[in-house]
Parts: sequence; C-alpha cells; structure tokens
Amino acid sequence: MISAMSNLIWLSLLFGGLAFAAPSHFSTVIGSALVCNDQVNADYFNGYMKRFFGAPAFMTGGANWWKVNESLFNSSSEYVFVGVDQDFIGATFKDNPDKLIANVKGVTGIEYKQMGAERWIAPTYGVLIKYYDKKTPSKMFCIGSPSNIRY
Repeated sequence: MISAMSNLIWLSLLFGGLAFAAPSHFSTVIGSALVCNDQVNADYFNGYMKRFFGAPAFMTGGANWWKVNESLFNSSSEYVFVGVDQDFIGATFKDNPDKLIANVKGVTGIEYKQMGAERWIAPTYGVLIKYYDKKTPSKMFCIGSPSNIRY
C-alpha cells in the first residue's frame, strides 16, 4: 500500500507540470467569446479552462491566466485570461494588432474599427488593444454581454 502511494506521488510530481492539450472545440468556444458573440460568464469560462488546462498559471488584474500557446483566428495566442467575480475573458496574441485584426476578419468576417491610436472595437463590442509586451503585442477581450456593453 505504501509502495503504491509512493508511486502515485512520484507520478504526480513527474507529470504534474505537463501542459494540457486544447480540446478540438477550443478555438470555437474561446474565439466566439473573445469577439463577444455570446454572453460571457466568468464561472463558465473559469470552469472550462480549469477542465481542459488545469489550474491557472497565475492570477493578476482580477483574472486567472492560463498559458495556452494555441491558435485563435489563425494567430498564435499565448495566454487566455478569465475574470474572477467579474464577467470578462481575454487573450494575448503574438501577432501585432493589424495582423490580428486581418486574421479575425478573415476567419469571422468581423471588422474592428479604430477608436484611438491603440484601441479597436468590433460591432459585437469585442475590444482589441495594443499590448506593450515584446512577445505578445496584442490583447483582445470581451466584457459581459454584448447587449449591455457600451464604450
């Protein structure tokens, strides 16, 4: 019994740090939320991310952050973040805003309108901003429900 428990502990230590593979519906579920095609519920998306990616890598800015390194809108995303006690979801991208905007339009048909030097808004009220990080120069997010968002 002790030997089995010891083996279980060693296996969990060995495999505990491995990254989870994204489910096949990841880009549809998360991508749709990022462009505000549906109501964003933090409880749902935190549960979704925990189920498929395990515990968040860290928590900051009122959000849980998961390292995903997955493709969304044919752009490489490094992190997905979901609000804690606030309904929002977002992601950071390795493409610059112009390339990300073109990719989002190519995949979804949604066009972002520039609202200032470093912020773009979609008709669905999704927001894309220039993000000052060398590896991930774009950040995209949606807050709450499309019907009650006004910028």
